[in-house]
Amino acid sequence: MKLIQAVGFHQAQGSRPGQEDHLLVEESKGIFAVADGFGGPVPGAQAARAACEAVRGFLFKEAGDLDATLPFELRSYYSLAGNVLFNGLIHANRKVLALNRNKGIHERGGASVLAGFLDGSLLALANVGACGATLYRAGRGAALVTPRTYERLVDPFERGDASRIVGATRIPLMALGTAPDLEPEIIECRIQPGDWLLLHTEEPLPEVGSRLAELQGEGWTPLVAAEKALERLRMDQSNSNASYLLLIF
Repeated sequence: MKLIQAVGFHQAQGSRPGQEDHLLVEESKGIFAVADGFGGPVPGAQAARAACEAVRGFLFKEAGDLDATLPFELRSYYSLAGNVLFNGLIHANRKVLALNRNKGIHERGGASVLAGFLDGSLLALANVGACGATLYRAGRGAALVTPRTYERLVDPFERGDASRIVGATRIPLMALGTAPDLEPEIIECRIQPGDWLLLHTEEPLPEVGSRLAELQGEGWTPLVAAEKALERLRMDQSNSNASYLLLIF
């Protein structure tokens, strides 16, 4: 049974000199990722692309192989999908570190990465850095990922005051290409027919999220719904690079 019914994506450069984000989706394999690069238009873009491609390559090799020998780490509390994805990000980190080897500090790039893998109806997400994911079900949205940024260090009594949450708090606490001791955060859940999953490098405005939840309940076919959702996301203007990847199940 085909689980993914429609896929859509949108990228915006904002006021940045270049696009440092990257995204990919392999619909037939249930593999997808978004990456928020940093370090400049060239190093950031290279790091984001290398990270996504490394995750895809690792999952193509290991995903679904029950006899595969995972070369890095094995966590008994994750599914096979979660473990493969966990190791995929560790592998990707090594690739980006290698890309930065022998480069000066101002020539190195890094990337926040959020990657997903579907094993039947089981969704595994691996998160490192500032990207996010929202699951929409029956007209309601729920954040699946808490970005690993300095916002986590904000006083919890001030977290609701948007005026105090400045751009610096979106700096990732960890990212691919910056250190070898990477610990991807794994989230696993079951996907249901009709669910929408939005992966993003820049969090959409609350009114955009509300509109996506409304669209889900309007009865459009998956392909039409995806296009209408993307139309709304294109209206969400940002000064930063922004990438959105929408999967409809």
